[in-house]
Amino acid sequence: MDPETTDVVTDVSPPAETGVRPASAPSPEDPRPAPGEPAVTQASCGCGGGTAASDEAGRASGGDTDAGYVYVLGRVHAVFPDLSVQHEFFQAASASGTADATDADALHRVLSDPENHYIARQMCYVLSVQGVDTYILEPADPAGLDDLVDALRPVTGRRDLAVAVGRLGPVAPPGTCQGLSVPLVRVEKIWAFDSKELIRAVDRPDDTSRKEFERTAGALLDRLLQLGDNAGTEPADRALNYLAVRDQEIYRKTHERYAEGYTLSAVEAGPSRLSSGSHIVITVVFSYTHRRTNVTEQWSARVGLAGLFPFRVTALQPYYAR
Repeated sequence: MDPETTDVVTDVSPPAETGVRPASAPSPEDPRPAPGEPAVTQASCGCGGGTAASDEAGRASGGDTDAGYVYVLGRVHAVFPDLSVQHEFFQAASASGTADATDADALHRVLSDPENHYIARQMCYVLSVQGVDTYILEPADPAGLDDLVDALRPVTGRRDLAVAVGRLGPVAPPGTCQGLSVPLVRVEKIWAFDSKELIRAVDRPDDTSRKEFERTAGALLDRLLQLGDNAGTEPADRALNYLAVRDQEIYRKTHERYAEGYTLSAVEAGPSRLSSGSHIVITVVFSYTHRRTNVTEQWSARVGLAGLFPFRVTALQPYYAR
């Protein structure tokens, strides 16, 4: 068993007034962030390579074309790169009988038509995080264009987002996307998810009603999406974003603890002692505080970041901070 974990998970130390256990000064090997530091670090944009456009931008700026990795949650919208593409789109929309070509549903419908793929290839695809334009997306393979267009589908809920996985490039050159000055991302995979479908796909306990389970799972997803307010480049951010959309166990555990009178009081992420060289391991700690006794217990999962795609290293298990 890893020395970070133990079967004893109940904290009996005097609780803070907020119900969250006061943090002691960590040892150099403590995988959690130091006290006073943000639990989830904000991502910063680096320089890297990608498609021909991003490589050209890297050469122009003298930057390195080696790419960093991105695993980000956001919403995708399309921008006309110039007037010629805009007018061509309007003509295609008119020919298809689309009443309002500026409507998000109409935009998705027109660009999804195979006859209009020549227009879709010219469009500029922008991913925004919490309403802020963050990246210009370019498919790593021409076959990925359909996935980009599909990510434009109108959202039905505030939790409905797209997940983009790719390599970070430099800031887009002037004129790429109506002068938008944000980094390029060469997208290897992108998909849009419906939050209701995500929660319903989780295997709920047999003795739990669907409505009750969806309520607690939705509360956890809201908390994770708040932490997902990041650019998806820092290791802790990528790990949290991955768990939010790919891990069912944290939703089941949260519901289990809610049923026992606990509430989710904190989520922290930081490097684990298991990290070695380029293989980074992030420990994500979920703290649950009892609503009546203020006793806090903690559970953790580890996420490996050895390349483009994050993966879970260990299952959710009791956590003990040394």
